[in-house]
Order: sequence, then C-alpha cells, then structure tokens
Amino acid sequence: MKRLKRIRRAAFRREFTEKQMRAYFRQNNTPKKMAIGVSISLAVCSFALIIALPGYYLFCVGIGVVCCVVALIGWMTIRFGTHPPTDREYDLWIRERAMKALREELHKLNQDLTDDEIDRFIHIHGFVLKGTSNAKHYRQQDLFWKYGKDHSQRYSINVYRYFKAMRHQLVVITIDINAVNQRDQRVQTHEYFFADVVAVTTEDEQDVITDDNGNVHAYRTQSFQLRICDGKVVSATIRSLPLDYEEKLDTYSLPASEDVEDTIAELRMLIRSHKQGPSL
Repeated sequence: MKRLKRIRRAAFRREFTEKQMRAYFRQNNTPKKMAIGVSISLAVCSFALIIALPGYYLFCVGIGVVCCVVALIGWMTIRFGTHPPTDREYDLWIRERAMKALREELHKLNQDLTDDEIDRFIHIHGFVLKGTSNAKHYRQQDLFWKYGKDHSQRYSINVYRYFKAMRHQLVVITIDINAVNQRDQRVQTHEYFFADVVAVTTEDEQDVITDDNGNVHAYRTQSFQLRICDGKVVSATIRSLPLDYEEKLDTYSLPASEDVEDTIAELRMLIRSHKQGPSL
C-alpha cells in the first residue's frame, strides 16, 4: 500500500511557485480555448470555400491563414504560459506541506512516528475566507477560493489543527498553509493540561461576505473551537452558510467539514478519558 502511494504521488508535479498557485485561482483558459476552436473552424470553412467559390480564392486563403495564425498564437499562449497545478496536484501539495510541518514539530517533541500513526491523529481541516473574522490576520490579496473540476471548493489558505494526547497533556499543533504566499507559513505547538481544557465545540458568528460580483451578503460562519480555562482558544473555520434569502448563493466548506461533528465527538472522548484517568 505504501509503495502504491509513492507511485501515485510520483505521477504528479510536486513543486509550484507562488505565481503558479495564483494562476490556479485566477487563470481561466476557457476563453482562449474557445477562440482556438472557433479560429480552427473558420479556417477549415475558409479553405473549403475555395472549392465552392474559386473566384474568391485569395480572399478565402487570407481568411484561413489569419484564423490559423490566431489559433497558433492562442495555443502557444497556453502551451508556454504559466502552468498552474491540477486540482489533484493542489490537494496533494497542501497535504504534503502540512505533513512536513507536522513531522518537524513532532520531531521537536521527540515523537518520530510512522505514516500510519500520523494518519490516526485527530485533526480539523479548515480554511480562511475573505470577509470572515479570521481573515483580518492575513493579507487580503492572499485570500482566494474556487470550485475545482470535481465541484469541490479549494482555498488559498488552509488551516490544520492536530491533536495528540501525551501522558498528562494535550498537544495541539496548528499549521496554516498559504499557497499564494509560501513564506507566510504559520506553525505553532501548544501543550495544555487535560484539566485545563473546558470545552470542545463549534461557534457561530455572523459575517459579511462580498461575492465576485461585488454584492454583499450576510453569512453564518461556523468555527471549531477548543477552549482553555485561561481564555485561550484554538479555532478553525469549517463552513460559512448564507443567511440572505437569495437563490444560488455559495455555501463555503470543505469535504472534511462533513465529518467535523464526528471529529469533535472523538476529541471530547479522548479528553474525557484522560481527565478521568484509567479505570480500575
């Protein structure tokens, strides 16, 4: 199974520049591809008309050549331009960055674990969305999102919250991956006594989000929260739901958001078992 994973990963590109990542969210080659298709069609029609209208031979040839040149320029622009990652490559890049940062933090704790052990970590995967309360901690020009070809949403800033139980403490490793500004990677490790953890829950806030057309809408943003007795909070946005009664407003989430409730229940059970201690 591990060998199969390595083979699959080798089939994808592994490194991407910030320019390529920004192109992933902003670049749209569909108009260029449409122009290429139309140009080729017109060129074929022009050359076909030479037979039907021999008197317009030079005119048809000229139109055909122009269309071929336009199609060639469009193809070269796509072929030799910026090549952003595919959806699968983007997902793999984000996960590998998070795993690398997680392993480095675990190494500092003298916890050199196997892939299988790390895969069993309780964790929350969230995102940062422009207009939400946690967006103020990031540059506005770094906040993007898009629908992939699989109709799942991707975000330029992904946040991970990993939880590992030690003997007397809960270790929380927070990792923020910024795909379009890769120098802005944020990693922190916190250690809390189990007795100091007072709540594991979700919190709702009302936010104002501006869509791509410049229209403002009210949203209810739901965040995961781990609360500590001294007032500290470990949080991550997991979904934003529209409050306005308008059709076809986007709901912002990740595929992992569907399992958040189960993850919270698992984390509560873990904390409760360590607070109570081993049963006699």
